[in-house]
Amino acid sequence: MWGAYATIFVLMPVTAHALGALAQSFTTTDSTLVAGTMVDLKPGTSSAVEKAVAGQSNQLIGVVADAPLITLGSGAQQAQVVVSGLTPVFVSNINGNVEAGDKIAASPIQGVGMNAMNSGDVIGTAEGNLADTQTTTKQIIDKSGKTNSIKIGTVEVLVNVSYYTAPQSNLDAFIPTFLVNVGSFIAGKSVSPSRVLVGFLSLLVGFLVAGIMLNAGVRSGMISLGRNPMARDVLRRSLVDVLITSMGLLLISAILFYLILTF
Repeated sequence: MWGAYATIFVLMPVTAHALGALAQSFTTTDSTLVAGTMVDLKPGTSSAVEKAVAGQSNQLIGVVADAPLITLGSGAQQAQVVVSGLTPVFVSNINGNVEAGDKIAASPIQGVGMNAMNSGDVIGTAEGNLADTQTTTKQIIDKSGKTNSIKIGTVEVLVNVSYYTAPQSNLDAFIPTFLVNVGSFIAGKSVSPSRVLVGFLSLLVGFLVAGIMLNAGVRSGMISLGRNPMARDVLRRSLVDVLITSMGLLLISAILFYLILTF
């Protein structure tokens, strides 16, 4: 449902007192970075940061802060980024209200986090509830063109960048890992086991139906040819029609399979 939004807005500044936090200086060319913004490393660099965005994040680093307990490094045009410890973070309710104990991942909104629903990199663990904080409502247009009302606020997060493995449902637990890996490779992104299962089932059904049609056509043609050898040309055209229909069905199944994995 959610994609990377084309609309970029500047979040209202907050005062982030990162108590007991460890921060490090990174360079940045983004003058809109404010305390509470999730950032990642810019591609091809090891010391420059930019706002983190779901599906586009290079490597999550931490959260911008203005009052860290310990600072490593200094210099002009640098952002102080909390890489470990407790600090306020901008979060949204895109994946539902953030509650204490939830893992926070990058959202489609630049620099803003959300409740992690799928496996992937997370910035840390929420120590508070979004519902208990003052929020701002933003009208956001998703990739399908639909306008959505999103609430954004700040929640204390214990920063500890790590890979989060989402809990699997009973159904997902029975899906072979290699199928999930193949589906993710074809889609070019991480795909849920349930979606992979649906995709492969649709592809399997397409192959079965096409195979049955082709087998029935060939068998019927052989029987008809044995009964009436003079109808060879007609039977040949019928077999070609069956073959084209079967190939068309296989093509449709393959397209459906790809759409299921990518959307």
